[in-house]
Amino acid sequence: AKVFFSNSGAEANECAIKIARKYGSNFGKYEIITFKNSFHGRTIATLSATGQSKFHKGFEPLLDGFKYAEFNNIDSVKKLINKKTIAIMLEPIQGEGGVIPAEQSFLKEIRNICDEKNLILIFDEIQTGFGRTGKFFAYQYYEVKPDIITLAKSIANGVPLAATIVDKKYANVFKYGDHGST
Repeated sequence: AKVFFSNSGAEANECAIKIARKYGSNFGKYEIITFKNSFHGRTIATLSATGQSKFHKGFEPLLDGFKYAEFNNIDSVKKLINKKTIAIMLEPIQGEGGVIPAEQSFLKEIRNICDEKNLILIFDEIQTGFGRTGKFFAYQYYEVKPDIITLAKSIANGVPLAATIVDKKYANVFKYGDHGST
């Protein structure tokens, strides 16, 4: 429904995080479940979302509100969901933590949980989007559509460009002045 362009994958993920938190602020929700071995960027918010302590060193305390589940373990996700949870953010194929693809049943169950609990599903396709896996988006292999997709790297063939694509349900969360990038 809407696309926000920025300069880097971290900025695209920052935008997705802000959309989730802004939407959740209407309900007192701000927590985002991400995954161990994930990598989402080098800003404070995206480092906080990243599930690898080696990237956290020297930048603590990190931003509150991120919980790390075990990738491909649906029970670990369910245990972390509470009344403050607003989103689940993941890479369909983890890159920086090792090339680890999500299992189809795992992503389908994540989508079901998000639908059931009114959670936003964010796919970080910074490394997998734009044909890098053979399909235009990695999520197409799984037949699971996210609410927000973040893209960078191959979007502009090396030129600093990124995008956050937002489904119509969340397309008008930001009001003028809520977010920007030069």
